[in-house]
Amino acid sequence: MPSHGIKDQVAIVGAACTPFGEHWDRGADDLMVQAANETLASAGIEKDDIDAFWLGTATSGMSGITLARPLQVEGKPVTRVENYCATGSEALRGAAYAVASGAYDVAMALGVEKVKDSGYQGLAGGAGSPPTDGHVQHGRPQLCAEVRRE
Repeated sequence: MPSHGIKDQVAIVGAACTPFGEHWDRGADDLMVQAANETLASAGIEKDDIDAFWLGTATSGMSGITLARPLQVEGKPVTRVENYCATGSEALRGAAYAVASGAYDVAMALGVEKVKDSGYQGLAGGAGSPPTDGHVQHGRPQLCAEVRRE
């Protein structure tokens, strides 16, 4: 029997995207907070209304703590996912399916494509991985979306 999907079970109620560019003066934490706050504002809800978070990032060494710390998330699950160029979509898919399943009423997905070296072009550029020297200089946009049960 084919799946009928989740199209009538969840809705994206808010979204935001930080500008694409070289953010020399801002780190990944700054961009995550900006994207999350703008998403919350567009949805008209508070951070405490979120039941669970999904973080999509292809930057090695990141965990859910990468999102929990700057957003000051405590006592709520943060799931980190990675899927090459579809990492942000994978985070959104995970959040949507968790809401559709009834596990959560409201979830936030955040896709992070901020890398640590000004010479690394992110996922679209090809081979290599960013050095881990701690400098966050060159970045791609970050997308937040919140999903809610219909």
